Amino acid sequence: MSKIRIKFKITSGDLETAHSCDCQKWIRHLAVNKIKTDDLLSLFNGKFPSGKMFVLDMLEFLRKSDDLLDRFLAGRGGIKQDDHLFIEFDDVRQLLNREFPELVAQFANSEGVKKVIKRRPGTVDLSPLKTLGKKR
Repeated sequence: MSKIRIKFKITSGDLETAHSCDCQKWIRHLAVNKIKTDDLLSLFNGKFPSGKMFVLDMLEFLRKSDDLLDRFLAGRGGIKQDDHLFIEFDDVRQLLNREFPELVAQFANSEGVKKVIKRRPGTVDLSPLKTLGKKR
């Protein structure tokens, strides 16, 4: 079992209430079962998944084992439209790199990953620019 804790935080729009929980079990569940790989790729790239179902499924999954989260959501009537959601992207990336390298390799080969453009070998002739840099 990993010692990495992935913080997921729910903060109300008026900043009155907030709750933080560990969503490492959910990320591991997705990676092991190869579920919602598009959402995992978004998290790996440092972006929150655009679909609301990711958050709702995660909360349902975590509510079963986290009584504090269950009481927090029951006390306020669930997730509100103006709530701010936050997840530690670096911890998600670290967990996936350490425990699921084959999934990270799959991400690297997918189309959703930005490709790094490498510099061309050789030198560039800058002699036409020399006249621009001289003082008159």
